[in-house]
Amino acid sequence: MSENNRFARSVAMNWLALGFSTCVAFFLSPFVVHHLGNVAYGIWTLVISLISYMGLLDFGLRGAVVRYVSRFKAQDDHRSANRTVSAALWLRFWVSLVAILIGLFLAHYTPEYFHIPAELQRPARLAITVAATSFGVTLLGGVFGGILVALHRFDLLGSIAISQTTVRALGVIWLLREGHGIVALACWEFVVVLAANLVQVLLAFRNYPQLEIVLAKPAEEILSAIWGFSAYVFFIQICVQVMYYTDNLVVGACVSAASVTFYAIGGTLVEYIRQFTSSLVTTFMPLASKFEAEGQREKLQNLLIKGTNAALAVALPVQVALLFRGSTFIRLWMGSQYATESGRVLQILLLGQILSVTTHTGANIAYGMGRPKPMVLWRVGEAAANLVLSIILARRIGISGVAWGTAVPSLFISLFFFPQFASHLVGLRVGTYLRKSWVPPFLGVIPFALACFVTDRYWHAATLVHYLIQLAAIFPIYILGIAFFFGRDLLEFLQSLNVLPPRLSRLLRPSGPEKKG
Repeated sequence: MSENNRFARSVAMNWLALGFSTCVAFFLSPFVVHHLGNVAYGIWTLVISLISYMGLLDFGLRGAVVRYVSRFKAQDDHRSANRTVSAALWLRFWVSLVAILIGLFLAHYTPEYFHIPAELQRPARLAITVAATSFGVTLLGGVFGGILVALHRFDLLGSIAISQTTVRALGVIWLLREGHGIVALACWEFVVVLAANLVQVLLAFRNYPQLEIVLAKPAEEILSAIWGFSAYVFFIQICVQVMYYTDNLVVGACVSAASVTFYAIGGTLVEYIRQFTSSLVTTFMPLASKFEAEGQREKLQNLLIKGTNAALAVALPVQVALLFRGSTFIRLWMGSQYATESGRVLQILLLGQILSVTTHTGANIAYGMGRPKPMVLWRVGEAAANLVLSIILARRIGISGVAWGTAVPSLFISLFFFPQFASHLVGLRVGTYLRKSWVPPFLGVIPFALACFVTDRYWHAATLVHYLIQLAAIFPIYILGIAFFFGRDLLEFLQSLNVLPPRLSRLLRPSGPEKKG
């Protein structure tokens, strides 16, 4: 399989896996909320948020495994690749033990700190302990997942994700119907995570026959090389964790555990959009690494501009639809009691998230070029402002204040820092970058935005199916908009990556004399 075809397959499988998991979560969320209740579901969300913070214990090692295994394999230096993997696995083993100990600590103090009702404190402690153990398993298996990423086997990772989502969902449905609670959910998650990571290990050895693991303390030069890259990634991960996963904790601490449910409903929809966009731009990282190694500056520039076009083209219709019709969607999806508060949270978060999509493309290109260092400082500033504003505003205006605390710093960074950084990264003028990458997608979405506003105001949806039919009816307006403003450029970009089927690519190829030379 050619490199371009593998890239296309990777993008397709990433979208398929994420689309599948999003659909499952979409239909499963109301079921879980109504079976657990607002308080228990809020506690379950807090458990997940607390454990997600342990993702910081990765220390950027997965990114280091991806970068160095990819490089060493391309150089047929399998010995160095094996030393890198062995070092990462040795480090992850000890970090996994630390994660479990942290889980025990959190299990002891969390229930009282978040004012969890007495009858749910013991289940909360058990759920946190089991979830922390699951995370320890994930840390170990993540090394082998990094190997599969370095080999560009997103298809295998996507297949694992789809299987994991399916098995998890079936177990959750059965457990809740049988009257079990959050402890049973945590135990089932452990079983599913253990199985999925064992499969990752087997696939890594199968697809990289030269892989050999030596579990011993690595040499100092190996640790230094890994830390030289992963340290910056680690600091960025800390900031991302604060920006995207602190909100539920702030709501639980400053408002109430039950309020977490109202916030999480709106926040989850924004997280789905972020993950969906990331599934596309993550695949830009190995491309950027290849172009940078070959000194192809023009291709890097094209990847940044057209990649940003593509990311915005994917995210904008969903963001705009939820911005104008979010409350209606939540009312039909979760129930009328959540429409007002959760809808307001969703709209506020979207104001900050719309432009942050543009940062994802440039960030992955920066990782691929080995240039994460310049991003550390502005990420630290964004995370600090996010946390401080969220706490201050939560005490004044409740969960809407937490949303504003997240949206405002994100919007500021996306407007005033990132365009300069991304442009300088690949040698573009700021004006050229904005004109070619930002302006066409935003112009293209304006007609669709107007259609969403008019539809929500004058064409009321009675059911969720009716809502989706309405979106399907007006979606061609968006297709016409992007086709008019930048459709040709986007098609040329996809053709250059061989993402389109060969027959369709030939059909869309511009007519006229071919250039020689």
